[in-house]
Formats: sequence, structure tokens, C-alpha cells
Amino acid sequence: MLEASDYEALRHVPIGDGDLISLQGDPDELYSVILVRDGRCWLRNLSTEMDTLASLAACRRVGHEAAPGR
Repeated sequence: MLEASDYEALRHVPIGDGDLISLQGDPDELYSVILVRDGRCWLRNLSTEMDTLASLAACRRVGHEAAPGR
């Protein structure tokens, strides 16, 4: 599990396609970012494989899984 300092270090890196994130209201669920556009994210829940839309502001990156070169 990431520590608070890990979240702080990743805060300045924009969330993009392929990143792993959690939502503010549900930090135990992990999502893969499919697409980011106009301040919204199309997400896929890694447990249920169901898709959802969320505000970019509600997303928190949980790893360094971003595609290289973006």
C-alpha cells in the first residue's frame, strides 16, 4: 500500500491513459484509466471489469503505470 508521501510525490504527474487510480470515495477499489478528456475519466474497475465515468478531480494515481512517452 502506498504511503501519504507517495501520493504527494505523484500529485504533480497528470493522470493519463493506462494509469492505475483509486477514487476519493472508495480507495480500496482500483481502476484502470481508459481515456481522459475534458476533465473526465473513463475507467474500468479491475475487480468487476465494469466501466464508469468519473471526474478527474476525484481520481488519485496509485502507481507508475502510465504509458511511456506521453
